[in-house]
Amino acid sequence: MAGIFSCWLIAALCSVSMSSTLDLTGNWTLVNNDRGERIPASVPGSMYTTLYTNKLIPDPLYRDNDVKLRWIGREDWTYTRSFQLSSADLAASALHLICDGLDTFSTVFINDQKVGTSENMFVQYVYDIKNAAKVGDNAIRIDFESAVTVAAQKANASAYDIPGDCPNKVQNGECHVNLIRKEQCSFSWNWGPSFPTQGIWKNISIQAFNTAVIRELSTATTRGSGGEWLLDAGVYFDVSGGSVSGVLTTNVVGTSVMKSMPLTLTPTNSSSNFTITIPSNVNISKWWPNGYGNQPLYTVNVTFTSNNEVSSKQRRVGFRTVELVQDPVGNNQGLTFYFKINDLPVFFKGSNWIPADSFQENITREHLRRLLQSAAEVHINSMRVWGGGVYESEDFYELADEFGIMIWQDLMYSDALYPSTPDFLETVSQEITYQIRRTRHHPSIVLWAGSNENEEGLRANWYGSQDNYTLYYNDYIKLYVTTIKTIVDKEDPTRVYLSSSPSNGEDTEKEGWVAKNPQSESYGDIHFYDFVSDLWNESSFPIPRFASEYGIQAWCDIETLEDVFDSGDFDYWGPMSSHRNHEDQGNTQMMQEVLQHFNEPTTNSDAKQRFSDLIYLTQINQAVSVQAETEHYRRWQNNLTSDGRGQTMGALYWQLNDIWQAPTWASIDYTGKWKMLHYYARKFFAPVLISPFIDGNFLNIYMVVDEIPLSEVKDTKTGMNVFTPATSLLQSSFPNHEAVHLMKKTTEATVGTLFIEIYRWDNFTPLMTYTYAYNVTRSSQSVWRYDIDDLLMTCACPGRSSCFFYVYLNDPSGGINTYLPLTHYNNVTGLAKAQIMITGVTMMSDTEFKVAIESDHIAPFVWLDAVGISGRFSDNGFLMIEPFRTVTFTSWDPVDLETLSRSLISKSLMDLYI
Repeated sequence: MAGIFSCWLIAALCSVSMSSTLDLTGNWTLVNNDRGERIPASVPGSMYTTLYTNKLIPDPLYRDNDVKLRWIGREDWTYTRSFQLSSADLAASALHLICDGLDTFSTVFINDQKVGTSENMFVQYVYDIKNAAKVGDNAIRIDFESAVTVAAQKANASAYDIPGDCPNKVQNGECHVNLIRKEQCSFSWNWGPSFPTQGIWKNISIQAFNTAVIRELSTATTRGSGGEWLLDAGVYFDVSGGSVSGVLTTNVVGTSVMKSMPLTLTPTNSSSNFTITIPSNVNISKWWPNGYGNQPLYTVNVTFTSNNEVSSKQRRVGFRTVELVQDPVGNNQGLTFYFKINDLPVFFKGSNWIPADSFQENITREHLRRLLQSAAEVHINSMRVWGGGVYESEDFYELADEFGIMIWQDLMYSDALYPSTPDFLETVSQEITYQIRRTRHHPSIVLWAGSNENEEGLRANWYGSQDNYTLYYNDYIKLYVTTIKTIVDKEDPTRVYLSSSPSNGEDTEKEGWVAKNPQSESYGDIHFYDFVSDLWNESSFPIPRFASEYGIQAWCDIETLEDVFDSGDFDYWGPMSSHRNHEDQGNTQMMQEVLQHFNEPTTNSDAKQRFSDLIYLTQINQAVSVQAETEHYRRWQNNLTSDGRGQTMGALYWQLNDIWQAPTWASIDYTGKWKMLHYYARKFFAPVLISPFIDGNFLNIYMVVDEIPLSEVKDTKTGMNVFTPATSLLQSSFPNHEAVHLMKKTTEATVGTLFIEIYRWDNFTPLMTYTYAYNVTRSSQSVWRYDIDDLLMTCACPGRSSCFFYVYLNDPSGGINTYLPLTHYNNVTGLAKAQIMITGVTMMSDTEFKVAIESDHIAPFVWLDAVGISGRFSDNGFLMIEPFRTVTFTSWDPVDLETLSRSLISKSLMDLYI
């Protein structure tokens, strides 16, 4: 081995050459033969953006253009361009066309000679073009076929119906997307339009080489039995033909970790899998979720040298462990369902992710960075990449790694049954193998889930499948267990695979992979939606182990709609408003929820202003509803009901982002503007949470402290494992954590003071202030419980409609505070119309400003806006409980003081009423 290594080293220092790569992204021509059109195009891209860029169609997102432009997705389009190859390129042993993403059905030609086909948007295709190429000018042509047409053809050719066939009519979508391997929501969804794209949606290149090139480097970090770090690596090659010998060298950049070994490859034996043990004297820093510590990343570099040719690939990895704990609860009362990261239990505080645009080519790294940074800024530590979109880009996962956002990764199968034909399962196998190898190295990914809601859909007869249940059940097993699970277990044994979400976890497997109730609160994860009940009341919610989806709709900001509405469209009950809401009866549901808590606005005869007022109310209702549900889940992390429900350890609301300008469940709208919900997330996901709620006739105040290392302690009374702050670990490992000063006190007899104030709605001065010395011993616990009527009687409050509770820790201006009305706002008395004024703006930097606010009365839901400026406030939608308040505005891009000052406007709840 030493001799081989020496020869390799000499070659490396002398005459080593790299494989030759020709980048084919950039300028192409889009052709529609039926229409005789030839249009300049850009790759990556699709036909929609090409037509729009060339001013041949209006903005696809404008008004109802998703319907008016339906013809585009139903026709066939061709991409073509020329390129040049040198004699050296043609002299190479191998000349391959590398297509990272073809969307979806295509035939590829080089110089009019067919070199391959594609049928799966999520597969990298590699075509041998040596016999078709020539020295000098060459032509490439990729003929795409309408995915809508192919899906219909597959449905007609199927031996039996495979539902769900078509989306709800309100979605204006296309049918049978489940029969093809394409972005499922590109045929529409209940929060997005139908744009069945065709095109080259990722990179494309030509590579010439003589021996072998590294196609993929798949890595994962684990712990050995002795606690040492292990780096597992799989290196996958494209071999030119025959036998190739060389040296494979792996090193962790910036450390002394290096491994070199001789390697012989053939086209049928074209990979190398090995494990590197990291010596104990190498200082490795752990990767932690957002809020728990830092996110150090290490570059792993792999180089293969053979016959003076070098191929290399790099991956950034993080060293951390992941464990999904599913232990028995009580006396046959189910299983726990929570994650340990680096051996510490972690409460998942997060959201769900959908594609950031209907047209992937529009998504920039900066756009993704702003969305994920917005998530991290409100303490989100986890996100579920939903199974009806796309396997996300390297940019997305790299940013998740950097921000410490753990990814629950669905595979791209959603809300439908799927085929189990040999051809379909073969392309699925290619897809899953490729995507796991491509993404496995990311420390942010913590779990693979086979589908979104397909176990529930099959069991609950969403598609009328019960008459042929055995047929569809067998299809389900062939896809998610026999095929996908086998591949996941082989390619990535470091992470758990769940066959669906929701599921009952290990119990689903015991029940034959389709549980009798996949939404059981005693196992796994649940999805919960209710558009009828009072969602401000904690009794409306389940008590699950883990809530991976829940939420309620709200409209996006009126400013966001100005990009896509005509002047006459701003009518909540108008046709364009109805068109934009793809949830059946969605606008009616929203208004019914709003009217449980508020009266209709009465002040404005102007239609656009009325619409803006209703938008404001839907955003309030969404924010408070999700706040109530999320705090409910956080409170239950250390408690069990008599029938064993509880120990909830995850709350991922639906959804973080938008795909177009519309009413949806998102907390950030299409332009990146934070809805009120996102501001509320900053409080309900805070590391230290005060969570009061009405518990029968009692005010029950919980404290939750879970964005820190937790340890498990056996409760001697109940026998339940409960989570308690790991104070000593926190102090030693996370000295700068924002919760550390509070948690240092948890070992003392008195850990702090809780202040409970009772206010009338008509006065800035509290009627009464109670103080209570609290001692936090669990990550969630009730610290104060008192009869509400007794409290109100003591302070001479006229009644529940006149008063509210305001609760804070230690310091009223310290930021850890909340309030609780005692009735719905449509029953409140004494609340006056406040005059909210912005009295001053101070420039701290070219992106940060202090904004001073005054009010002459108590004002709930004070809403600030910087019209025309992209940014976010430190707080918004808040209660103005004193005459003066200061908040910070942070813009994404530099802005001058005068421009920002002119842009600022404000309002509060009573501005909507005469």
